[in-house]
Amino acid sequence: MSIFEILNTLLLKPLELVFEVVYMLAYKIIENPGLSIIALSLFMNFLVLPLYMRADAIQEEEHALEKKLQEGVDHIKKTFSGDERMMVLQTYYRQNHYKPVYVLRSAVSLLLQIPFFIAAYRFLSGLNLLQGVPFGPVADLASPDGMLQLGDLAVNIMPFIMTAVNLVSCVIF
Repeated sequence: MSIFEILNTLLLKPLELVFEVVYMLAYKIIENPGLSIIALSLFMNFLVLPLYMRADAIQEEEHALEKKLQEGVDHIKKTFSGDERMMVLQTYYRQNHYKPVYVLRSAVSLLLQIPFFIAAYRFLSGLNLLQGVPFGPVADLASPDGMLQLGDLAVNIMPFIMTAVNLVSCVIF
């Protein structure tokens, strides 16, 4: 069994099952596939919220530690060069219980989101209930939107809208 099969079995399949249950409950209450997707999205955000909060705390700790060490790092970089600089920096980091790998901790929130998005994509892309269902300006929820026609070329603008919303939420949070 490969690592991907293990991750699929232990992480993605259970998430897909949770998404299916939430979607079907929302659909039974709302009776609108598009609004049920929005309800699923809100649920997913509330589900991931504690992970976001912990990741933000880790990121703040990392920034505080970097700020605390910055004066010493600047002095070392100004005073030493080459291999000597590297050895003095490593010693300085070791004395302050810091590892340069800690910089990657700021990417934790992104890494935590990936399984949720993969599971949501897999669930929604296989949902036959969305076939031929219009929602707002989107003619078919199961197909690319193609809302902008440039000659023979159909341009999907929903990914651009989604990116803009994500950028705005990044700026806010």
